[in-house]
Amino acid sequence: MTFNLGFLTHLHGEQPARELYPAVIDLFVAAEELGFDTGWVAQHHLSTDEGRLPSPLVFLSAVAARTTRIELGTAIVTLSLEDPLRAAEDASVLDAISGGRLQLGLGSGNPHREQFAAFGKNSDDRRNLYSANLDTLRTALRGEALPGGLVLEPASSTLADRLWESPLSVERARAVAAAGSGILLGIGPAGTVQLELADAYLDSVGDHEPRVAVVHAAFAGASKAQVADALWPDVQGSLGYYAAAGWVSAAPTPAELLGAMNVHHGTTADILDSLAAEPVLERATDLVLAVQAKGTSVTTAIRTLETIARDIAPALGWSPATSNERKLYA
Repeated sequence: MTFNLGFLTHLHGEQPARELYPAVIDLFVAAEELGFDTGWVAQHHLSTDEGRLPSPLVFLSAVAARTTRIELGTAIVTLSLEDPLRAAEDASVLDAISGGRLQLGLGSGNPHREQFAAFGKNSDDRRNLYSANLDTLRTALRGEALPGGLVLEPASSTLADRLWESPLSVERARAVAAAGSGILLGIGPAGTVQLELADAYLDSVGDHEPRVAVVHAAFAGASKAQVADALWPDVQGSLGYYAAAGWVSAAPTPAELLGAMNVHHGTTADILDSLAAEPVLERATDLVLAVQAKGTSVTTAIRTLETIARDIAPALGWSPATSNERKLYA
């Protein structure tokens, strides 16, 4: 396979934010030095359980000041909770600061009623809110006139072509392809849900350049059982969602739940074999691996980056970027 290599963090950690955020910036610096092509952060509002970063564009501006080459991705910004014009302004400023390195991933968000209520919105409306906000954001990023005749400043001539979306249905995957966005495949078992979405996207991409980012996770250790047991306290909170979706039984083993969550784990050889066996990776232009669970320190995450970059990704066909090289999206 030939693919771009990225990593993902939800910014987990129990330390104060003033300590956690600089540490995760160091994670990006380490990834750039190892040749990673992209680094992605997730947005989470008003809770420390799923992740601790509500403002990814602000955070990535700080990352941009410490790096020169690695692409900076959001996976995802919950656009249904944003003012779309303000989001376009912040994204455009970040893109200017970073030299055009922003990869803007967007989504409608999970139906957390409490979080939508805190923003004065109804979670049942999240898809309609997303669609309307996406239209406004695209209009602004393309430099087209907004109501009142004004246009976005600063302007970015290419950021509108670096949007990514994270659909959960075949219909939406086709719409994402038709719009020219990239697709972020993060939720659902790879061999069924992600594969179906990828194929629907690729069937509908037309003349657009396909961009398929497969978002999985990788955690190395002495054995599959040892890593599964260590990760169980961090992932068992997802059991209800995955069981309700029919992706696992009501009482799965740790290994079964991790498999449904696309968490490749065990020895380096185990992870390599597991990734090589995934059919959806044959459709991927980008492989993005989460390297932090709730209990994973940044120091451990950096060691995982090293294992991926030196022992796993090259065996799958990836080659690292050189110090000043941007292999993609330039």
